[in-house]
Amino acid sequence: MTTTKKSKYGLRALVYMACNPERKFSVKEISEKEDISKRYLEQIFLTLKKAGLIISSKGAQGGYVLARSPKEISVGDILNILEDTQDSPCCSSYNLEALESVLEKEVWEKIDDKIKELTENISLESLKDKYNDGRTDIYYI
Repeated sequence: MTTTKKSKYGLRALVYMACNPERKFSVKEISEKEDISKRYLEQIFLTLKKAGLIISSKGAQGGYVLARSPKEISVGDILNILEDTQDSPCCSSYNLEALESVLEKEVWEKIDDKIKELTENISLESLKDKYNDGRTDIYYI
């Protein structure tokens, strides 16, 4: 699994939201705070919303909120949604006699499986906690 800017930006945005999970966030706020293009973040949020990771509400008091507790959302969940690894085109056309196909099946798929296994055990909550531990300038009023 190669990670793209889409998954990196999506993860950053969700960690930002996990710092205050009950609050509604606007795309504008997150894009400014995390230095992500507003248009690109809107596309990412549409994907996350369709997958049920975030919920949106319209209106003056609208915005986005996490659909579940940060403890219940793993990095693997986010990567699986944003990287769309379910139907990889290279996997459907294996030629088992070709060296490249063997390497793909025996090396890269196993690496992907280990990455997925590792990321499934990292929650937004743990990332938020690590982020907050390293910062001394966060104040809650």
